[in-house]
Amino acid sequence: MASSSSSAPSKDPYLQLKGVEHRKLREESGEVMEQVDFAGYEHQEERGQHKRKNQQGDLLERRKRFMREPLQMRSAEEPAQGRFALMQKDSPVKESASNNIRIKEDLASYLIPSEMPYGTETVRWHNGQVTVLPAVMRDGHNVLENDAKRVRQMATLPISSPASCRVDHIDATGLQDGDLRSRVSAALRDGRCAVVHRAAEPGPEKLTLKYLHDQFGISDRLCSLHDMARRAEDWTHPHKDGTIGRLLDGIQYPDEQLCALDIPLPAFTVPSPFQTLDHAAVYAWGETTHEYPLEDTRPHPDAFLNRSWGLLHQAGIYTAPHHDSNGRITFVRIVSGMKMWAVYDLEDTSASRDEASDAFYRLCDIDSDLSRLPKGLVAEIVVLHAGDMLFMPPGKFHEVYTPLVTFAMGGHFLSYLTMHLSEWSCFLDNLHGSLFTNQEHQDTLLVLRRMVVAVPRLSHCKLYYRAIVALCTMVLNPGQYISQRASEDEDMPHRFGKGGKKAKSRKAVKTASKNNVDSKHCIDRADEIANRVLQALELDGPQAASVLDDQPYDEVGDEVELGDELAQFQAY
Repeated sequence: MASSSSSAPSKDPYLQLKGVEHRKLREESGEVMEQVDFAGYEHQEERGQHKRKNQQGDLLERRKRFMREPLQMRSAEEPAQGRFALMQKDSPVKESASNNIRIKEDLASYLIPSEMPYGTETVRWHNGQVTVLPAVMRDGHNVLENDAKRVRQMATLPISSPASCRVDHIDATGLQDGDLRSRVSAALRDGRCAVVHRAAEPGPEKLTLKYLHDQFGISDRLCSLHDMARRAEDWTHPHKDGTIGRLLDGIQYPDEQLCALDIPLPAFTVPSPFQTLDHAAVYAWGETTHEYPLEDTRPHPDAFLNRSWGLLHQAGIYTAPHHDSNGRITFVRIVSGMKMWAVYDLEDTSASRDEASDAFYRLCDIDSDLSRLPKGLVAEIVVLHAGDMLFMPPGKFHEVYTPLVTFAMGGHFLSYLTMHLSEWSCFLDNLHGSLFTNQEHQDTLLVLRRMVVAVPRLSHCKLYYRAIVALCTMVLNPGQYISQRASEDEDMPHRFGKGGKKAKSRKAVKTASKNNVDSKHCIDRADEIANRVLQALELDGPQAASVLDDQPYDEVGDEVELGDELAQFQAY
Protein backbone atom coordinates (compact mmCIF):
# COMPACT_ATOMS: atom_id res chain seq x y z
CA MET A 1 0.00 0.00 0.00
CA ALA A 2 1.39 3.40 -0.99
CA SER A 3 2.38 5.85 1.76
CA SER A 4 0.37 9.00 2.21
CA SER A 5 1.82 12.23 0.86
CA SER A 6 2.18 13.69 4.32
CA SER A 7 4.60 10.97 5.43
CA ALA A 8 6.72 10.78 2.28
CA PRO A 9 10.13 12.55 2.25
CA SER A 10 10.22 15.79 0.24
CA LYS A 11 12.00 15.81 -3.12
CA ASP A 12 12.18 19.65 -3.28
CA PRO A 13 15.87 20.81 -3.06
CA TYR A 14 14.79 24.14 -1.55
CA LEU A 15 12.99 22.40 1.24
CA GLN A 16 15.92 20.03 1.81
CA LEU A 17 18.27 23.04 2.10
CA LYS A 18 15.93 24.69 4.57
CA GLY A 19 15.90 21.45 6.58
CA VAL A 20 19.69 21.41 6.81
CA GLU A 21 19.75 25.03 7.92
CA HIS A 22 17.09 24.28 10.50
CA ARG A 23 19.08 21.39 11.96
CA LYS A 24 22.20 23.57 12.17
CA LEU A 25 20.19 26.26 13.85
CA ARG A 26 18.89 23.72 16.41
CA GLU A 27 22.42 22.41 17.08
CA GLU A 28 23.76 25.94 17.57
CA SER A 29 20.81 26.68 19.85
CA GLY A 30 21.57 23.53 21.84
CA GLU A 31 25.19 24.60 22.30
CA VAL A 32 24.05 27.99 23.54
CA MET A 33 21.66 26.33 25.99
CA GLU A 34 24.45 24.07 27.27
CA GLN A 35 26.61 27.13 27.90
CA VAL A 36 23.72 28.80 29.69
CA ASP A 37 23.12 25.65 31.78
CA PHE A 38 26.81 25.41 32.70
CA ALA A 39 26.92 29.07 33.66
CA GLY A 40 23.81 28.53 35.74
CA TYR A 41 25.39 25.51 37.41
CA GLU A 42 28.51 27.52 38.24
CA HIS A 43 26.34 30.27 39.68
CA GLN A 44 24.33 27.74 41.68
CA GLU A 45 27.49 26.08 43.01
CA GLU A 46 28.90 29.48 43.97
CA ARG A 47 25.67 30.28 45.82
CA GLY A 48 25.83 26.87 47.55
CA GLN A 49 29.41 27.46 48.69
CA HIS A 50 28.46 30.91 49.99
CA LYS A 51 25.49 29.41 51.86
CA ARG A 52 27.62 26.64 53.41
CA LYS A 53 30.22 29.22 54.46
CA ASN A 54 27.52 31.28 56.17
CA GLN A 55 26.16 28.16 57.89
CA GLN A 56 29.62 27.24 59.17
CA GLY A 57 30.06 30.80 60.45
CA ASP A 58 26.70 30.64 62.21
CA LEU A 59 27.62 27.26 63.76
CA LEU A 60 30.97 28.60 65.00
CA GLU A 61 29.24 31.61 66.53
CA ARG A 62 26.66 29.33 68.22
CA ARG A 63 29.47 27.23 69.69
CA LYS A 64 31.31 30.29 70.98
CA ARG A 65 28.08 31.63 72.47
CA PHE A 66 27.39 28.24 74.08
CA MET A 67 30.85 28.14 75.66
CA ARG A 68 30.40 31.67 77.07
CA GLU A 69 27.03 30.92 78.61
CA PRO A 70 26.91 29.20 82.03
CA LEU A 71 25.07 25.91 82.20
CA GLN A 72 21.54 26.23 83.54
CA MET A 73 21.19 23.86 86.44
CA ARG A 74 18.07 21.74 86.24
CA SER A 75 17.31 18.24 87.38
CA ALA A 76 18.11 15.32 85.10
CA GLU A 77 14.40 14.65 84.74
CA GLU A 78 13.81 17.94 82.92
CA PRO A 79 14.24 17.82 79.13
CA ALA A 80 17.32 19.30 77.53
CA GLN A 81 16.85 22.43 75.41
CA GLY A 82 18.51 20.88 72.39
CA ARG A 83 21.73 22.83 72.37
CA PHE A 84 23.96 19.86 72.99
CA ALA A 85 22.04 17.70 70.50
CA LEU A 86 22.63 20.43 67.90
CA MET A 87 26.34 20.44 68.63
CA GLN A 88 26.49 16.68 68.34
CA LYS A 89 24.78 16.75 64.97
CA ASP A 90 26.69 19.66 63.49
CA SER A 91 30.18 19.13 64.94
CA PRO A 92 32.75 18.50 62.19
CA VAL A 93 33.79 14.99 63.15
CA LYS A 94 35.07 12.32 60.81
CA GLU A 95 32.37 10.30 59.12
CA SER A 96 32.47 6.73 60.35
CA ALA A 97 30.12 4.10 61.65
CA SER A 98 31.36 4.60 65.20
CA ASN A 99 30.43 8.30 65.08
CA ASN A 100 27.04 7.50 63.60
CA ILE A 101 26.31 5.50 66.76
CA ARG A 102 25.72 8.83 68.49
CA ILE A 103 22.54 9.36 66.49
CA LYS A 104 21.71 5.89 65.18
CA GLU A 105 18.45 4.63 66.62
CA ASP A 106 18.70 0.86 66.00
CA LEU A 107 21.81 -0.52 67.70
CA ALA A 108 20.41 -4.03 68.03
CA SER A 109 19.14 -5.71 64.88
CA TYR A 110 22.51 -6.04 63.14
CA LEU A 111 23.93 -7.90 66.17
CA ILE A 112 21.41 -10.76 65.90
CA PRO A 113 22.41 -13.51 65.22
CA SER A 114 26.02 -12.57 64.36
CA GLU A 115 27.00 -11.57 67.92
CA MET A 116 23.87 -12.22 69.96
CA PRO A 117 21.70 -15.37 69.84
CA TYR A 118 18.28 -15.76 68.29
CA GLY A 119 15.66 -14.86 70.86
CA THR A 120 17.64 -11.89 72.22
CA GLU A 121 15.26 -9.19 73.40
CA THR A 122 15.77 -5.46 73.01
CA VAL A 123 15.07 -2.36 75.09
CA ARG A 124 14.48 1.28 74.18
CA TRP A 125 16.29 3.94 76.21
CA HIS A 126 15.04 7.45 76.89
CA ASN A 127 17.24 8.90 74.14
CA GLY A 128 15.30 6.78 71.62
CA GLN A 129 18.08 4.27 70.97
CA VAL A 130 17.31 0.55 70.96
CA THR A 131 19.91 -1.92 72.24
CA VAL A 132 20.05 -5.66 72.84
CA LEU A 133 19.55 -7.05 76.32
CA PRO A 134 22.04 -9.50 77.89
CA ALA A 135 21.41 -12.99 76.56
CA VAL A 136 23.06 -16.41 76.54
CA MET A 137 20.63 -19.12 75.48
CA ARG A 138 20.65 -22.61 76.96
CA ASP A 139 17.83 -24.96 75.86
CA GLY A 140 15.75 -22.01 74.73
CA HIS A 141 16.15 -20.19 78.05
CA ASN A 142 18.10 -16.98 78.63
CA VAL A 143 20.43 -17.72 81.54
CA LEU A 144 21.16 -13.99 81.83
CA GLU A 145 17.55 -13.02 82.48
CA ASN A 146 18.48 -11.42 85.82
CA ASP A 147 21.02 -9.22 84.04
CA ALA A 148 18.41 -8.39 81.40
CA LYS A 149 15.97 -7.40 84.14
CA ARG A 150 18.49 -5.01 85.68
CA VAL A 151 19.20 -3.45 82.26
CA ARG A 152 15.48 -2.94 81.67
CA GLN A 153 15.38 -1.09 84.95
CA MET A 154 18.40 1.00 83.94
CA ALA A 155 16.61 1.95 80.72
CA THR A 156 13.84 3.61 82.73
CA LEU A 157 16.28 6.19 84.12
CA PRO A 158 16.54 9.64 82.52
CA ILE A 159 19.38 10.40 80.13
CA SER A 160 21.90 12.88 81.50
CA SER A 161 22.07 16.17 79.61
CA PRO A 162 23.97 19.47 79.85
CA ALA A 163 21.12 20.65 82.10
CA SER A 164 22.05 18.10 84.79
CA CYS A 165 23.05 19.44 88.19
CA ARG A 166 24.95 16.24 89.02
CA VAL A 167 26.98 15.67 85.84
CA ASP A 168 28.97 18.34 84.01
CA HIS A 169 28.89 17.87 80.22
CA ILE A 170 31.90 19.47 78.54
CA ASP A 171 32.41 19.56 74.78
CA ALA A 172 36.15 19.60 74.13
CA THR A 173 35.68 21.35 70.79
CA GLY A 174 37.41 24.72 70.88
CA LEU A 175 38.43 24.61 74.56
CA GLN A 176 42.01 25.23 75.63
CA ASP A 177 43.80 22.61 77.74
CA GLY A 178 43.76 24.80 80.83
CA ASP A 179 40.01 25.40 80.52
CA LEU A 180 39.37 21.66 80.22
CA ARG A 181 41.43 20.89 83.32
CA SER A 182 39.77 23.65 85.32
CA ARG A 183 36.24 22.53 84.46
CA VAL A 184 36.94 18.88 85.23
CA SER A 185 38.76 19.78 88.44
CA ALA A 186 35.88 21.99 89.65
CA ALA A 187 33.32 19.27 88.97
CA LEU A 188 35.28 16.63 90.87
CA ARG A 189 35.92 18.98 93.79
CA ASP A 190 32.17 19.55 94.18
CA GLY A 191 31.28 15.86 93.89
CA ARG A 192 29.99 15.89 90.33
CA CYS A 193 30.95 13.63 87.43
CA ALA A 194 32.52 15.30 84.41
CA VAL A 195 31.94 14.01 80.87
CA VAL A 196 34.31 15.38 78.24
CA HIS A 197 32.71 14.75 74.88
CA ARG A 198 35.08 14.33 71.94
CA ALA A 199 38.12 14.33 74.20
CA ALA A 200 40.01 12.12 71.73
CA GLU A 201 39.72 10.68 68.25
CA PRO A 202 37.54 7.54 68.24
CA GLY A 203 39.17 4.20 67.55
CA PRO A 204 38.11 1.76 64.84
CA GLU A 205 34.65 0.23 64.84
CA LYS A 206 36.17 -3.25 64.52
CA LEU A 207 38.86 -4.08 67.06
CA THR A 208 41.86 -6.19 66.07
CA LEU A 209 44.84 -7.54 67.97
CA LYS A 210 47.12 -5.47 65.76
CA TYR A 211 45.34 -2.26 66.74
CA LEU A 212 45.37 -3.10 70.45
CA HIS A 213 49.07 -3.97 70.27
CA ASP A 214 50.13 -0.96 68.20
CA GLN A 215 48.14 1.58 70.22
CA PHE A 216 48.13 0.13 73.75
CA GLY A 217 50.80 -2.58 73.86
CA ILE A 218 48.18 -5.33 74.42
CA SER A 219 49.39 -8.58 72.90
CA ASP A 220 47.56 -11.89 72.71
CA ARG A 221 48.32 -12.31 76.40
CA LEU A 222 46.91 -14.87 78.77
CA CYS A 223 44.43 -13.31 81.18
CA SER A 224 41.42 -14.04 83.33
CA LEU A 225 38.19 -13.71 81.36
CA HIS A 226 34.84 -13.10 83.01
CA ASP A 227 32.24 -15.49 81.65
CA MET A 228 28.72 -14.09 82.11
CA ALA A 229 27.03 -17.52 81.93
CA ARG A 230 29.31 -18.79 84.70
CA ARG A 231 28.58 -15.69 86.75
CA ALA A 232 24.85 -16.35 86.43
CA GLU A 233 25.38 -19.79 87.93
CA ASP A 234 27.86 -18.76 90.64
CA TRP A 235 28.76 -15.16 91.44
CA THR A 236 31.92 -16.31 93.22
CA HIS A 237 33.48 -18.07 90.23
CA PRO A 238 32.91 -16.15 86.97
CA HIS A 239 36.48 -16.59 85.70
CA LYS A 240 38.14 -18.77 83.16
CA ASP A 241 41.59 -18.51 81.65
CA GLY A 242 41.84 -17.28 78.08
CA THR A 243 43.61 -14.86 75.79
CA ILE A 244 42.74 -11.48 74.34
CA GLY A 245 42.64 -13.08 70.91
CA ARG A 246 40.18 -15.69 72.17
CA LEU A 247 37.93 -12.92 73.47
CA LEU A 248 38.02 -11.08 70.13
CA ASP A 249 37.32 -14.29 68.22
CA GLY A 250 34.45 -15.01 70.59
CA ILE A 251 32.63 -11.89 69.38
CA GLN A 252 31.30 -14.08 66.59
CA TYR A 253 30.09 -16.77 69.03
CA PRO A 254 26.57 -15.71 70.05
CA ASP A 255 26.35 -18.49 72.63
CA GLU A 256 28.80 -16.81 75.05
CA GLN A 257 29.52 -13.43 76.61
CA LEU A 258 33.03 -12.62 77.81
CA CYS A 259 34.93 -9.60 79.04
CA ALA A 260 38.44 -8.87 80.27
CA LEU A 261 38.86 -6.46 83.16
CA ASP A 262 41.88 -4.67 84.58
CA ILE A 263 44.13 -5.32 81.58
CA PRO A 264 47.37 -3.69 82.85
CA LEU A 265 48.47 -0.64 80.86
CA PRO A 266 51.58 0.42 82.83
CA ALA A 267 52.86 2.63 80.01
CA PHE A 268 49.82 4.92 80.24
CA THR A 269 48.71 7.55 82.74
CA VAL A 270 45.86 10.02 82.84
CA PRO A 271 45.46 11.16 79.21
CA SER A 272 46.50 14.63 78.10
CA PRO A 273 45.72 17.34 79.09
CA PHE A 274 44.60 16.01 82.46
CA GLN A 275 47.85 14.49 83.78
CA THR A 276 48.47 17.10 86.45
CA LEU A 277 45.13 16.36 88.12
CA ASP A 278 46.84 13.27 89.55
CA HIS A 279 48.16 14.81 92.75
CA ALA A 280 49.45 11.48 94.04
CA ALA A 281 51.87 11.28 91.13
CA VAL A 282 52.69 14.98 90.94
CA TYR A 283 53.11 15.67 94.66
CA ALA A 284 53.04 12.50 96.78
CA TRP A 285 55.77 10.88 94.73
CA GLY A 286 57.24 13.79 92.78
CA GLU A 287 57.79 16.02 95.83
CA THR A 288 58.86 13.49 98.47
CA THR A 289 61.15 10.85 96.95
CA HIS A 290 64.30 12.96 97.31
CA GLU A 291 63.81 13.48 101.04
CA TYR A 292 62.29 10.03 101.62
CA PRO A 293 63.92 7.73 99.02
CA LEU A 294 62.07 4.69 97.75
CA GLU A 295 64.88 2.40 98.89
CA ASP A 296 63.67 3.10 102.42
CA THR A 297 60.17 1.84 101.65
CA ARG A 298 58.52 -1.17 100.06
CA PRO A 299 55.55 0.13 98.05
CA HIS A 300 53.28 -2.44 96.50
CA PRO A 301 53.31 -2.45 92.66
CA ASP A 302 49.64 -1.41 92.79
CA ALA A 303 50.82 2.07 93.77
CA PHE A 304 52.14 2.47 90.22
CA LEU A 305 50.57 -0.23 88.01
CA ASN A 306 46.97 0.47 88.97
CA ARG A 307 47.07 3.97 87.54
CA SER A 308 45.86 2.72 84.15
CA TRP A 309 44.03 -0.34 82.85
CA GLY A 310 42.02 -1.54 79.86
CA LEU A 311 38.49 -2.95 79.66
CA LEU A 312 37.45 -5.17 76.74
CA HIS A 313 33.80 -6.23 76.53
CA GLN A 314 31.77 -8.23 74.09
CA ALA A 315 28.26 -6.93 73.35
CA GLY A 316 25.49 -7.17 75.93
CA ILE A 317 27.45 -7.23 79.22
CA TYR A 318 26.04 -5.82 82.45
CA THR A 319 28.06 -4.60 85.46
CA ALA A 320 26.32 -4.47 88.84
CA PRO A 321 26.18 -1.32 91.05
CA HIS A 322 29.34 -0.53 93.01
CA HIS A 323 31.82 2.26 93.61
CA ASP A 324 35.57 2.21 93.08
CA SER A 325 37.49 1.60 96.27
CA ASN A 326 40.04 3.41 98.40
CA GLY A 327 38.71 6.89 97.78
CA ARG A 328 40.14 7.30 94.30
CA ILE A 329 38.95 9.34 91.34
CA THR A 330 38.19 7.16 88.31
CA PHE A 331 38.64 8.15 84.68
CA VAL A 332 37.46 6.16 81.66
CA ARG A 333 38.01 6.90 77.97
CA ILE A 334 35.91 5.01 75.43
CA VAL A 335 38.21 4.01 72.57
CA SER A 336 35.74 1.99 70.52
CA GLY A 337 32.07 1.14 71.08
CA MET A 338 29.81 2.70 73.72
CA LYS A 339 28.58 2.34 77.30
CA MET A 340 25.41 3.24 79.18
CA TRP A 341 26.73 4.49 82.53
CA ALA A 342 24.24 4.96 85.37
CA VAL A 343 25.47 7.26 88.15
CA TYR A 344 23.74 7.33 91.54
CA ASP A 345 23.64 10.16 94.06
CA LEU A 346 22.04 10.92 97.38
CA GLU A 347 18.91 12.96 96.89
CA ASP A 348 19.78 14.82 100.09
CA THR A 349 23.55 15.28 100.38
CA SER A 350 23.14 16.21 104.05
CA ALA A 351 21.77 12.73 104.87
CA SER A 352 23.56 11.03 107.75
CA ARG A 353 26.22 8.46 107.05
CA ASP A 354 23.97 5.70 108.34
CA GLU A 355 21.19 6.78 106.00
CA ALA A 356 23.58 6.94 103.06
CA SER A 357 25.00 3.52 103.90
CA ASP A 358 21.51 1.97 104.06
CA ALA A 359 20.48 3.47 100.70
CA PHE A 360 23.58 2.24 98.89
CA TYR A 361 23.33 -1.14 100.58
CA ARG A 362 19.87 -1.60 99.03
CA LEU A 363 21.26 -0.50 95.66
CA CYS A 364 24.14 -2.98 95.69
CA ASP A 365 22.22 -5.94 97.12
CA ILE A 366 21.97 -8.40 94.25
CA ASP A 367 18.58 -9.62 95.46
CA SER A 368 17.04 -6.15 95.70
CA ASP A 369 14.19 -5.12 93.43
CA LEU A 370 15.26 -2.01 91.54
CA SER A 371 11.96 -1.50 89.74
CA ARG A 372 11.98 1.60 91.90
CA LEU A 373 15.10 3.39 93.11
CA PRO A 374 15.98 2.84 96.76
CA LYS A 375 14.63 5.60 98.93
CA GLY A 376 16.98 8.55 99.13
CA LEU A 377 18.74 8.00 95.77
CA VAL A 378 18.54 9.68 92.37
CA ALA A 379 20.13 8.48 89.14
CA GLU A 380 20.71 9.31 85.49
CA ILE A 381 22.28 7.59 82.47
CA VAL A 382 25.46 9.00 80.96
CA VAL A 383 25.81 7.77 77.36
CA LEU A 384 29.50 7.42 76.45
CA HIS A 385 30.65 7.06 72.86
CA ALA A 386 34.04 6.47 71.29
CA GLY A 387 36.26 9.47 72.03
CA ASP A 388 34.38 10.51 75.18
CA MET A 389 35.95 10.61 78.66
CA LEU A 390 34.23 10.26 82.03
CA PHE A 391 35.69 11.43 85.35
CA MET A 392 34.00 10.17 88.53
CA PRO A 393 34.72 11.61 91.99
CA PRO A 394 35.53 9.23 94.85
CA GLY A 395 32.61 7.23 96.19
CA LYS A 396 30.41 7.64 93.11
CA PHE A 397 28.20 4.58 92.86
CA HIS A 398 27.59 3.46 89.30
CA GLU A 399 26.13 0.68 87.18
CA VAL A 400 27.20 0.00 83.60
CA TYR A 401 25.76 -1.65 80.51
CA THR A 402 27.87 -2.30 77.41
CA PRO A 403 25.52 -2.91 74.45
CA LEU A 404 28.25 -3.11 71.77
CA VAL A 405 31.74 -4.56 71.54
CA THR A 406 33.74 -1.96 73.43
CA PHE A 407 37.32 -1.23 74.40
CA ALA A 408 37.99 1.43 77.01
CA MET A 409 41.05 2.53 78.93
CA GLY A 410 40.94 4.10 82.37
CA GLY A 411 42.56 4.36 85.73
CA HIS A 412 42.51 5.91 89.19
CA PHE A 413 44.20 8.79 90.95
CA LEU A 414 44.02 10.90 94.12
CA SER A 415 43.59 14.65 94.50
CA TYR A 416 43.88 17.13 97.36
CA LEU A 417 40.63 18.68 96.08
CA THR A 418 38.57 15.55 96.72
CA MET A 419 39.95 14.26 100.02
CA HIS A 420 36.60 14.90 101.73
CA LEU A 421 35.01 12.51 99.20
CA SER A 422 37.85 10.02 99.59
CA GLU A 423 37.31 9.98 103.36
CA TRP A 424 33.56 9.44 102.89
CA SER A 425 34.18 6.65 100.37
CA CYS A 426 36.66 4.84 102.63
CA PHE A 427 34.31 5.21 105.60
CA LEU A 428 31.54 3.44 103.65
CA ASP A 429 33.94 0.65 102.67
CA ASN A 430 34.86 0.20 106.30
CA LEU A 431 31.20 -0.64 106.91
CA HIS A 432 30.27 -2.65 103.79
CA GLY A 433 33.32 -2.85 101.55
CA SER A 434 32.62 -6.49 100.71
CA LEU A 435 29.39 -5.38 99.02
CA PHE A 436 30.02 -1.79 97.96
CA THR A 437 33.26 -1.96 96.05
CA ASN A 438 34.77 -3.92 93.22
CA GLN A 439 38.44 -4.20 94.17
CA GLU A 440 40.85 -3.31 96.93
CA HIS A 441 43.95 -1.32 95.97
CA GLN A 442 47.22 -1.62 97.80
CA ASP A 443 49.06 1.00 99.82
CA THR A 444 46.53 3.82 99.77
CA LEU A 445 47.64 4.82 103.26
CA LEU A 446 51.25 5.01 102.12
CA VAL A 447 50.28 7.44 99.34
CA LEU A 448 48.09 9.53 101.66
CA ARG A 449 50.98 9.92 104.11
CA ARG A 450 53.24 11.20 101.35
CA MET A 451 50.51 13.62 100.24
CA VAL A 452 50.52 15.04 103.78
CA VAL A 453 54.33 15.27 103.78
CA ALA A 454 54.15 17.33 100.56
CA VAL A 455 51.59 19.84 101.95
CA PRO A 456 54.06 22.36 103.45
CA ARG A 457 55.68 22.93 100.05
CA LEU A 458 52.53 23.25 97.95
CA SER A 459 52.85 26.68 96.40
CA HIS A 460 50.32 26.50 93.55
CA CYS A 461 47.86 23.81 94.66
CA LYS A 462 44.70 25.02 96.40
CA LEU A 463 43.63 23.44 99.67
CA TYR A 464 40.07 23.42 101.01
CA TYR A 465 38.87 23.20 104.60
CA ARG A 466 36.96 19.90 104.72
CA ALA A 467 39.30 18.27 102.20
CA ILE A 468 42.48 18.94 104.21
CA VAL A 469 40.73 17.95 107.47
CA ALA A 470 39.72 14.67 105.83
CA LEU A 471 43.26 13.96 104.62
CA CYS A 472 44.78 14.56 108.04
CA THR A 473 42.09 12.48 109.76
CA MET A 474 42.67 9.47 107.47
CA VAL A 475 46.41 9.57 108.15
CA LEU A 476 46.05 9.97 111.92
CA ASN A 477 43.27 7.36 112.30
CA PRO A 478 43.88 4.79 109.55
CA GLY A 479 42.11 1.96 111.37
CA GLN A 480 38.74 3.65 110.81
CA TYR A 481 39.21 3.49 107.04
CA ILE A 482 40.43 -0.04 106.36
CA SER A 483 37.99 -1.68 103.98
CA GLN A 484 35.80 -4.45 105.32
CA ARG A 485 37.22 -6.71 102.62
CA ALA A 486 40.78 -5.95 103.63
CA SER A 487 40.10 -6.82 107.26
CA GLU A 488 38.35 -10.04 106.24
CA ASP A 489 40.86 -11.13 103.61
CA GLU A 490 42.60 -13.74 105.71
CA ASP A 491 39.26 -15.42 106.40
CA MET A 492 37.66 -14.99 102.96
CA PRO A 493 38.46 -17.46 100.17
CA HIS A 494 37.08 -15.04 97.58
CA ARG A 495 36.97 -11.35 96.90
CA PHE A 496 34.59 -9.23 94.88
CA GLY A 497 35.51 -8.30 91.33
CA LYS A 498 34.49 -5.89 88.61
CA GLY A 499 31.44 -7.03 86.73
CA GLY A 500 30.11 -9.13 89.56
CA LYS A 501 29.66 -9.44 93.27
CA LYS A 502 32.44 -11.87 94.08
CA ALA A 503 35.50 -12.98 92.24
CA LYS A 504 38.23 -15.49 92.85
CA SER A 505 40.98 -14.06 95.01
CA ARG A 506 44.30 -13.82 93.20
CA LYS A 507 46.25 -11.47 95.41
CA ALA A 508 46.35 -10.03 98.90
CA VAL A 509 44.18 -7.00 99.37
CA LYS A 510 45.20 -5.42 102.64
CA THR A 511 45.51 -1.67 102.39
CA ALA A 512 48.70 -1.45 104.43
CA SER A 513 50.27 -4.80 105.04
CA LYS A 514 53.41 -5.40 107.12
CA ASN A 515 55.37 -6.12 103.97
CA ASN A 516 54.41 -2.85 102.25
CA VAL A 517 55.38 0.01 104.55
CA ASP A 518 56.97 3.42 104.31
CA SER A 519 60.04 4.48 106.26
CA LYS A 520 59.51 5.30 109.93
CA HIS A 521 60.88 8.77 109.31
CA CYS A 522 58.23 9.45 106.64
CA ILE A 523 55.42 8.04 108.82
CA ASP A 524 56.46 10.17 111.80
CA ARG A 525 56.75 13.30 109.66
CA ALA A 526 53.27 12.71 108.13
CA ASP A 527 51.72 12.38 111.60
CA GLU A 528 53.54 15.48 112.81
CA ILE A 529 52.38 17.61 109.87
CA ALA A 530 48.80 16.31 110.07
CA ASN A 531 48.57 17.21 113.75
CA ARG A 532 50.03 20.66 113.06
CA VAL A 533 47.48 21.32 110.30
CA LEU A 534 44.59 20.48 112.61
CA GLN A 535 46.08 22.72 115.33
CA ALA A 536 46.35 25.56 112.83
CA LEU A 537 42.66 25.05 112.04
CA GLU A 538 41.92 24.97 115.80
CA LEU A 539 40.53 21.43 115.70
CA ASP A 540 41.11 18.50 117.99
CA GLY A 541 40.20 14.92 117.08
CA PRO A 542 36.47 15.01 117.99
CA GLN A 543 36.06 18.43 116.38
CA ALA A 544 37.67 17.20 113.16
CA ALA A 545 35.30 14.22 113.15
CA SER A 546 32.38 16.59 113.59
CA VAL A 547 33.50 18.66 110.60
CA LEU A 548 33.34 15.51 108.48
CA ASP A 549 30.19 13.96 109.93
CA ASP A 550 27.90 16.95 110.39
CA GLN A 551 28.10 18.61 106.97
CA PRO A 552 26.94 17.45 103.52
CA TYR A 553 29.35 14.80 102.29
CA ASP A 554 30.15 16.75 99.08
CA GLU A 555 30.78 20.09 100.81
CA VAL A 556 34.44 20.94 100.25
CA GLY A 557 34.55 24.05 102.42
CA ASP A 558 36.36 27.34 101.97
CA GLU A 559 39.86 27.66 100.62
CA VAL A 560 42.46 27.72 103.38
CA GLU A 561 45.85 29.41 103.57
CA LEU A 562 48.17 27.70 106.03
CA GLY A 563 50.91 30.26 105.38
CA ASP A 564 53.65 30.26 108.00
CA GLU A 565 51.92 27.64 110.13
CA LEU A 566 53.96 24.92 108.40
CA ALA A 567 57.17 26.89 107.89
CA GLN A 568 59.11 24.55 110.19
CA PHE A 569 58.53 21.70 107.74
CA GLN A 570 59.58 23.57 104.61
CA ALA A 571 63.34 23.44 105.10
CA TYR A 572 65.22 20.45 103.74
